[in-house]
Amino acid sequence: MLSLALIMAPASIYAQNHKDYKLPDTPKRAQYVDYPSLDKGFWFAVQATPALGFGRAGGFWVSADLIAGYRTGEFFKVGVGVSPRFDQIGGFALPLYLDLRGNIISQESRMVVPYWNLDAGWTFFENGLYLSPTVGVRVGMPRNNFIAGLTYIFQNANIPYGNFGAIGLRVGFEF
Repeated sequence: MLSLALIMAPASIYAQNHKDYKLPDTPKRAQYVDYPSLDKGFWFAVQATPALGFGRAGGFWVSADLIAGYRTGEFFKVGVGVSPRFDQIGGFALPLYLDLRGNIISQESRMVVPYWNLDAGWTFFENGLYLSPTVGVRVGMPRNNFIAGLTYIFQNANIPYGNFGAIGLRVGFEF
């Protein structure tokens, strides 16, 4: 046993001092970026809004929103949206709008936070002003979350009913 140890000792010393080894090259790829944790950047949202019209424009509405924009931080985002809508008043309408939204309190250490949203634009096929303020809750990570909110939809339409509105529940996903 002693003779085996004496034979192996020089081999281990040689292996530690031998300089003929080569480390792998640094990978030639882009640096990893954790996009969900970034405060700034592009964002997208898909939403559905079932609503109940009131007054002369009573009836059931349903709309689907597609929004794309830029996030300057968790308290302010700006985007452009389109919201094809079917209602019992004029049939089909197509609002195109500017979307402003943000958190009311920081979501850095919370999974659920309140948020605000304001959509303002023009509705095609009913030709009129479109406004939709919303307040609700955001559930999830700062960049990937579900949203649910209570919204009021105001429409100044160029149809026999004139101005009309609805109250609805807006649900969706932001990423």
